[in-house]
Amino acid sequence: MLLKIVLIFAIAAKGPAYCIGKRQKAVCFLDPKEGQGRGHFKEWYYDKKAGRCSQFVFGNSDGSPDENRFKSESECNTLCRSEVPSFCFEEVQPSIETHNSKKWTYKLSSGQCVEIQWNGDVTVGKNIFNSRHDCEQKCKIPDLGPCGKSVTIEYYCRQTDDQWYFYDNKTDSCRLMEPYECRNGGGNAFPYFYRCNQRCGRFIKDKCKMPIQNMTTCATLEPRFGYNQDTKMCEEFLGCDDGENSFPTAKQCWETCTKNPPSRCALSPDVTPWSGAFKRYYYDSNANRCFFKSQFGHYVSGKSNIFHTLEECNKACIAYHEPGMEY
Repeated sequence: MLLKIVLIFAIAAKGPAYCIGKRQKAVCFLDPKEGQGRGHFKEWYYDKKAGRCSQFVFGNSDGSPDENRFKSESECNTLCRSEVPSFCFEEVQPSIETHNSKKWTYKLSSGQCVEIQWNGDVTVGKNIFNSRHDCEQKCKIPDLGPCGKSVTIEYYCRQTDDQWYFYDNKTDSCRLMEPYECRNGGGNAFPYFYRCNQRCGRFIKDKCKMPIQNMTTCATLEPRFGYNQDTKMCEEFLGCDDGENSFPTAKQCWETCTKNPPSRCALSPDVTPWSGAFKRYYYDSNANRCFFKSQFGHYVSGKSNIFHTLEECNKACIAYHEPGMEY
């Protein structure tokens, strides 16, 4: 009789714990609640569209257990990104000495395995690997999630499959499916181009080729700069520091995305130390403004950072992003 009572209590205790676990996991797929308060509390939530944990400003100091809200990024990752080993989230500091052995570590922000100098002995259970292959197998592939799934190649696909986008690991970009590339339920299929970049853009190496868009719902919107491949300009917009085609300054955007050849706007001002009779203008990428300078010479090559008029300078170097349709 006593044994039966013990078993009943054991089963009862186990049942609710299992349900709570399921309920906790479900909060990861809820939208974050700003709350009714007027506070400014920066905490974390799981962004299901981007597949990662991000910061968000909550109005109340405390949330309830059934909210998508966490005190730390680590707490969010533990519950909502359990498919990725916890050590992959660790930020490893490389050694300064050059004679140390070369290892590999996973950079979560860029979704890439990078080579570093390492002077430690123990690598088991750490974000340190002997080869790129080991690093990608242990961290990158689990982190890719649906972005690492391939499409199915068949002779006939559903009629609308070629209207969907997917992340192509070979071209390292989001693109439309070809008529023979079919959706297979693996998750790497998106109805819109921006949705594909939002979920898989973190793994694209060349951020300058990505569209200008906010990949996450961030704590605060601030002036950012993104490179527009169509206009060949760095354009200002209100956005998030989400590690994508979003730079904190115009200077960083111009220097990162217009290297070969460099844009006139990324060059140092082509001005002389002495003044003259000719009015000229140059672009200052630190201030994202055009400034007046009286020049001794009148020549303007059209290739350096000097312009005849303020309008010409503004048109060449200053632009504001106009969000289009979410396509």
